[in-house]
Amino acid sequence: MTCFTSDNLTDWFTVESATDASHFVLQPTPSRDPNEPLNWPTWRKFLNFGLSIAVTIAAFTNLSIQTVFWQQMTVDMGVTIQQLTNAQSAQLAGLAMGCLFFIPPSIKYGRRSAYILSTAVLAGVSWWTARMQSYPELIITMVITGLGGAINETAVQMTISDLFFVHHRGSANAVYFTAVMVGSFLTPMASGTQAANQGWRWSYYTLSICLTVLFVVFIFAFEETKYIPLSVGEAEHDEAFSEQNPIEKDIDSKNKVGSELVTVGTHTDPTIPMNSYRQCMRLTTTTGENLPRLFMMPFHVITLPHVMFTALQFASGVCWLVIFMQIISIVFSAPPYNFNTAGIGYMALGPFVGNIFGSIYGGPLADWTVVRLARRNGGVYEPEMRLYPLVIPTFFMAGGIIMFGATAARGMHWIYPSLGGAFFAFGLGANGDITFTLIIDTYRELVAEAFIGIAFLRNAVSVGVNFAIVPWMTSMGLTNMFIISGCISFAIASLFVPMIIYGKKIRTTLAPRYWKLVEKRSRI
Repeated sequence: MTCFTSDNLTDWFTVESATDASHFVLQPTPSRDPNEPLNWPTWRKFLNFGLSIAVTIAAFTNLSIQTVFWQQMTVDMGVTIQQLTNAQSAQLAGLAMGCLFFIPPSIKYGRRSAYILSTAVLAGVSWWTARMQSYPELIITMVITGLGGAINETAVQMTISDLFFVHHRGSANAVYFTAVMVGSFLTPMASGTQAANQGWRWSYYTLSICLTVLFVVFIFAFEETKYIPLSVGEAEHDEAFSEQNPIEKDIDSKNKVGSELVTVGTHTDPTIPMNSYRQCMRLTTTTGENLPRLFMMPFHVITLPHVMFTALQFASGVCWLVIFMQIISIVFSAPPYNFNTAGIGYMALGPFVGNIFGSIYGGPLADWTVVRLARRNGGVYEPEMRLYPLVIPTFFMAGGIIMFGATAARGMHWIYPSLGGAFFAFGLGANGDITFTLIIDTYRELVAEAFIGIAFLRNAVSVGVNFAIVPWMTSMGLTNMFIISGCISFAIASLFVPMIIYGKKIRTTLAPRYWKLVEKRSRI
């Protein structure tokens, strides 16, 4: 059964308590309202989640493909490589600012309006990018691309939290990270091939058409996943669960962990009418939050240790990804490789394949692992159990970075740097999937604010990296640059070890502060 104690505060984290694989205590506990997204039939969840995944692929394609075209853009637009890296920094600055300014309204007004706005902005700026002629236009379009893409980054995590129970979120995040990597690696590969035959502008025209179609589909098919309970306050809970603050629960309940079995399913009330199509497609679902206060909440939530841990992991991974993509464009378009845009695009195939395996490892395989670890723990799941599988990705990510730089610097056959990219992407996909799911499991009440802070920190750090890439490579050389990057990656990724050892103690110690933040959030 689910129980709460002042020792482990398992109300905060318990996923399932079962001695048999067929019995689960669903967490979060669904209400009896059939309109709550947790109670939707599987096809309906998959339709909405599938649309969010489709726009994720398109958004990350828009954010990623330009580096593939640098070879052609320097000739066509008369810009330098340094100016193009400056444009990448402008895009990351837009991503950082967009997380802060556009996600809080999605908390207040709903996810549907956020997705529609994001898709509209990305479609519009993609059409503009296909027609741009000057360096100022390049900077402006990249900033707007960042602003539009920022909405998608956090909104998808909110959608996963809205639609899925805890024991499915690892798999959902695996699908999300696969979509991110499809947009970051696979579609740029196709774009490079198209650009080699038709020019880089036609690649943007193709992307613009796809985004415009998605915009129309979202207007007519994507439902709001933000749920407002029928009763004022919280959703109805099964009687097997207490609604008390976990800090107030009696410590004697500790003895009941794993000894009693409560089977909880989704049971809806047939007397509650289903929402009409018009209600499902309303543009906004407004609640009474104060927007200025919502803007400030991420700065409080980012200081929670588990959020800061995930932010560091994600910021580190994205920094190496940014370096990878730009170095591929710079190094492989020059001797001894002399790749055209198609060849540069094909260099993304290795990282894409690596990420597929990383997403499987960090998603369904990690879900399977934590279920068994929970059983060994008397039926109680602790969020830090998700971190045990990070041992392998930590070594793969650091080793892949070093292998890529060392082999590319020596002009070795392109398969070797591509394999290094695959190893890196395996680690990145698994690490991101596991740490993101850790946050959703641990801080469900503040998941939006947590991911705003994570996205802001990751993009803010990456802005500086863009300016440093060319001087760093010139002064130190490619091999030393990537050896240092690999060592830094290993050091940051290895922080999962102290988090496993001390994470539970840290979060139980800071539990009163967390619940004060939750209470503060509820009063906004």
